[in-house]
Amino acid sequence: MRTDDEFADAFTDGFARALHGAAELAPEPVRHTLAAQAEQRGRRRRRRRRTAVASALAVLVLAGAGGFTALGGRTLGFTGPAAQPGPERPEMSTRDFITLITDLLPKGTVKELNTDGPAKLSGHTTGAILLFDDGAGASIVEFSVERTNLRPDAGAVCTDGFQTPQDSCDRTVRPDGSVLVIDKLRNQNAKDGREWRVTWAAPDGRRVSFTEYNGQPATANRPEPPVADSARLTELVTDPAWDRVFATLAPVKDAPRPGDSPLPAPAAGGPSNAELLAKLVPLLPAGAEVEKQDPGHAALTVTYQGRTSMLQVGADPASERGRDELATMDRNPPTPLEVRQKGAEGTLVVTNRFGNGKSATNPVLHWTAAVHYPDGSQLWLSEWNGENQYTARPGDPALDVDQLKAIATAPAWRS
Repeated sequence: MRTDDEFADAFTDGFARALHGAAELAPEPVRHTLAAQAEQRGRRRRRRRRTAVASALAVLVLAGAGGFTALGGRTLGFTGPAAQPGPERPEMSTRDFITLITDLLPKGTVKELNTDGPAKLSGHTTGAILLFDDGAGASIVEFSVERTNLRPDAGAVCTDGFQTPQDSCDRTVRPDGSVLVIDKLRNQNAKDGREWRVTWAAPDGRRVSFTEYNGQPATANRPEPPVADSARLTELVTDPAWDRVFATLAPVKDAPRPGDSPLPAPAAGGPSNAELLAKLVPLLPAGAEVEKQDPGHAALTVTYQGRTSMLQVGADPASERGRDELATMDRNPPTPLEVRQKGAEGTLVVTNRFGNGKSATNPVLHWTAAVHYPDGSQLWLSEWNGENQYTARPGDPALDVDQLKAIATAPAWRS
């Protein structure tokens, strides 16, 4: 069920619903954020696993699209899905690939952390994780080179600063139609940690990504990552040397072609974020004060009886999927603090409390209330102790579960 089962997955649903508010946002955030959700969730999972073993320099990265495979505490080079038979392509050894990367990096020492990788590059994607030391502090750096079926407007996106602390993000459409993103994030796994991501995406689906830390993911040992200059970062991912790597990788099915239209605008369906917030505010308890509103994420900050939390609201229109979800709800066991109540008119009201994960209960970080209607439409409220996802903290929220439930079940939502 979609009541914020997992910390990261909660915002996937939230951003999908945020498409209803496209009129309130500039085109790029609306059209690009959703397209990048799966990739960004994968990055978060990989980052958590790297942190767990960073002290031993055994960087573990979760397998998946654009991911790495871990085995026996060592990280293997990834090759992506198996390539379909096709015309012969040039070959490149893993050692040649690492040499190419080393030549592109600034002067320093390079230690390969995925030494058990395949002898030759194959498949649609490849990459490497390295420990790079320019004399100012050893740092983890990652490269990935991919052939994808993504157009640039989906292949290179800024991380949403609502879910990840971000210092800046520059997104540039280049004269050849490619897109370059330089995303400077604050790494939550280390005090004063920095994680900078650079992505270049071409109109034909080729993509080069570079991620660097100011140390290891859990230990910062320098103020900034080793490649700090934006011009130098751009050169790293746009250097013509990558053409040698792309020549060895298999094309993907339905790869875009130069001149293809950009992603279509999201179809309208249900109320906009601004309309949802306009209905939510009058339903807050008497005495509650709205500090600020964020129509882009259908969220607001509310203070009540001295406590401040962030509320996010979403609504789905009637659909077959929603009807199926309601019909099969009883087959899924509830999570530890979940409460389901059936209404007289065939509605199902679900409240929940959980921590960082659907079964985590200590500490509780999220409070939710959702209403599933017989026609398949849904309304949901989520509350965090913080002004966005990454500032969530334990403690009593501004509104308790009963208050969330009262708001979610108010007749005003159906008018």
